[in-house]
Amino acid sequence: MVERPLPAVRHLKDKEARQVVKEFVEHYPSSEKALRAAKDFEELTVEGQSVLFVDGRPLILRTPTGLLPSLKFEELINALPKIVVDMGAVAHVANGAHIMRPGVREIGGDFAKGQLVRVLDEKFGKTLALGITEMDSESMRFMSKGKVVANAHYVGDELWKSFTALKGH
Repeated sequence: MVERPLPAVRHLKDKEARQVVKEFVEHYPSSEKALRAAKDFEELTVEGQSVLFVDGRPLILRTPTGLLPSLKFEELINALPKIVVDMGAVAHVANGAHIMRPGVREIGGDFAKGQLVRVLDEKFGKTLALGITEMDSESMRFMSKGKVVANAHYVGDELWKSFTALKGH
């Protein structure tokens, strides 16, 4: 197997960091305390997207659709509404598949269409992915088939691989 060289990490200027924090906090107000106290912001670009390291932790993703928390921003994502999937869906979700209603075992919390949710496996309760809801929670509860959540970031995607490869960073 050919190893790819790790991309370079770039330090953000104070003005850039303040702009990222401002934009991120607008979407995820509960992140304000953790981000406002941060001192060091670095960016790792991977295939047109990037991971923002905040005081050494990979917390924010910059994607073509906007800023998202990474799966490592536990204090933020653990407060999100959840979708629990059966174990048969785990491999598919971890390969980037969208979440289909037949694989959903539990819908935790209330949410609107277009809201970020975390996707967990039913056996261990581990977060597998973050996704954007295709409908509100009430509508989802009455569905029996179809796509209900678009997979936005999952364990094993390119961004995940990039920041887990840099663990010693």
